[in-house]
Amino acid sequence: MRAWHGACGNGLGMRSTHALLGALLVAGMLGLPAPAASAAEPQADRVLPLDRYTSDKGRTLAQRYDAILKKLNAGIFNCMPWLDVKKEGIGFYKPKHLASDARYLSLNVDVDQQPNATFMAQPVEGRASAMFSRYVPHLLRAMTGAAELLAEPQLDGFTVIVSWLQKEPGARERPVFDTIAAFMAKPLVADYLAARVGVAQLAERAQVLAWDGETRLGEVKVRGWADDFARTYRVTGYTPDPRFTCR
Repeated sequence: MRAWHGACGNGLGMRSTHALLGALLVAGMLGLPAPAASAAEPQADRVLPLDRYTSDKGRTLAQRYDAILKKLNAGIFNCMPWLDVKKEGIGFYKPKHLASDARYLSLNVDVDQQPNATFMAQPVEGRASAMFSRYVPHLLRAMTGAAELLAEPQLDGFTVIVSWLQKEPGARERPVFDTIAAFMAKPLVADYLAARVGVAQLAERAQVLAWDGETRLGEVKVRGWADDFARTYRVTGYTPDPRFTCR
């Protein structure tokens, strides 16, 4: 396992790992017409393959919801092009800190943003709280677009993993990322989606682990607040595939 993307006013800018997003940014900088808004298909290796599961429980869930996982991958690719789903970043994983064969639907993304020194100067709890508030609630809604997942007796919860670049690496340096992983049991997610608890309670009751690069920092206590950036932000010159309804 190796995730504060800011509005225009806070100095955090887009990077360009998403192919179409990169083309739009380059065209804007060169004063060229923007390319057509039709994006390429998302990479299929973002969904964990069936033969990579190590238990019947995980394999059964993956087989049953294969189409839903592929739709989730395509939806993020088209509707949130500043997020990059990692290879095998979508699947029914067993959280390593849980003893039983609990299976959580996991989504693992990098946020495509320019590093910001002011943001990185905050304590880890502050950075984790900001990233949790900005992305975890919105991505949870994307992950639970299919109502049958919440009714699935073999699914135990949901994991959202978000990483972001600490600083621009030098010519011979490897990039180093901050990462948070939020683990939420299915009853908590159901309560949040039904508005029985708010973002603050979701953050309080989630188990959130943090990493500095490859160094595990352990559990951090995060605060949650309303942040609609991921729902309202639009990339200039980009129109999502009309097959997808972006909320």
